[in-house]
Amino acid sequence: MTGFHPRRRVLFAVSALALSLAVVGPALAHSEVHHSEPADGAVLGSAPPAIVLMFHQPVRVMTLRLLDEAGHERKLAREGARTAAVQEVRATVQDRLAPGGYRVEWRGASEDGHVGGGAVAFRIEPGAR
Repeated sequence: MTGFHPRRRVLFAVSALALSLAVVGPALAHSEVHHSEPADGAVLGSAPPAIVLMFHQPVRVMTLRLLDEAGHERKLAREGARTAAVQEVRATVQDRLAPGGYRVEWRGASEDGHVGGGAVAFRIEPGAR
């Protein structure tokens, strides 16, 4: 790029970035959560009875974990088959959850093989609505 004018260098870099985002963007959307219960960032007055993640497209959720603020895993009883691609995964909370912050982490593969994951965080604060 030594022979390029500075403006052409910038244009080239921006074009390369746009192209990479156009290619990577659809792959990242394969296993995206579009709704969760509790919602990401929710402040709840009491512990949720279940965790629900809803995806844009079917996903085979391989890992579903609920972690407290200290990073300790809390027990979940997952419903349905773990090997099937689903658009909704639901798990009943088995442990008594104390006030504080929690994080639901998931990892899965879309039907076309793209692997992805994410997290949803919520807090329990007695008296919150």
